[in-house]
Amino acid sequence: MQTQKYNRLRKLLLLPLLFTLTPLIACGRAKALAEEGVIRLEQGKQTSALELFDRALRSDPKEPLALFGKGILLSEEQITEEIARAMLIQAAQQEALPEKFRAQAYLRIAELAATHNERDTVLQNLAKISAASPAVDKNVVRRMTTLYLQLKEKNRAREILTLYRENHKAESEVDYTLFRLYALDLKDFKAAAKLCAKVNWKEKVPEKYGLNCARIFAAVNDFPAALELIDGYIARKGNATEKQVSELRENIVRKRGKFEPNEADF
Repeated sequence: MQTQKYNRLRKLLLLPLLFTLTPLIACGRAKALAEEGVIRLEQGKQTSALELFDRALRSDPKEPLALFGKGILLSEEQITEEIARAMLIQAAQQEALPEKFRAQAYLRIAELAATHNERDTVLQNLAKISAASPAVDKNVVRRMTTLYLQLKEKNRAREILTLYRENHKAESEVDYTLFRLYALDLKDFKAAAKLCAKVNWKEKVPEKYGLNCARIFAAVNDFPAALELIDGYIARKGNATEKQVSELRENIVRKRGKFEPNEADF
């Protein structure tokens, strides 16, 4: 009799603990499913990623990573765009969402808003992304730059590129984007020339980078630096050197003509 009473008492004591642990177990399962979904998403396996996000949300409707992942997928179709935006907003507002994905969520919300000419919404969401954050990568920064330029916010585009460059390891792609902004959009040839002077030309950089830096050096009357880049380009190309490059070299030697790059040069 005492054993039966003990077992009943034990069950009564364990019941509240069971109710407490069940949501925690569900949340843990949801997080694991969402993490696997993100891996599938990054691998381009969209169908299986969506299935995992749905399973995660069935276990925990507020799972931030699952909301983010499903929101990203749904944002690719116009018919589900508003649902996607709501999911991304909900995900971004949760502290548990890793900063890397929070930045991507705000960026995608801004891109969706841009398609509907919602200027204020675009700027508000871009302002929530810090280019100085270690969680923000070059692809996010380049997409931010594109949006700012679409809105004619050239100085903001310059600010985020400069901030990213100052807080991350130098990357030729980011430098080239910043250089292009200086040379084409801002017509700030002195700033462009300073950026060219910092490039390690022994490393692998786009060939057009060297040619356009040669043009910029010539535009600010640094003809020796311009000639050095042109000669290096010709040495690598040999007989395959383009006619316009040979003509550019001759103009640099003679110090004549206009040298600043144009859209076609990029």
